[in-house]
Amino acid sequence: MRVPDVQDRLRELASQHGLPELDALASELSRRTPATRASQRSATMTPELRDAIRRYRRTHPDLTQAEIAARFHVNPGRVSEALSGKRT
Repeated sequence: MRVPDVQDRLRELASQHGLPELDALASELSRRTPATRASQRSATMTPELRDAIRRYRRTHPDLTQAEIAARFHVNPGRVSEALSGKRT
């Protein structure tokens, strides 16, 4: 059973049995929107960026993925994905 299903069932039981506390508990299961969200700092991965990262790696084989990531303004995980072929 998923959380929305649990919420619905709690509200149903609250209504059937006259238990407003169950309805309040069901409301507590909702996700709250984050107060602030960090702005995106990484460049969007495109096929062109992926190819550029791969070319750069071939011409600079001694650089770490973190150094390549800094050069292209992406995180090292994206560099890893681009190099391994997992990122298009």
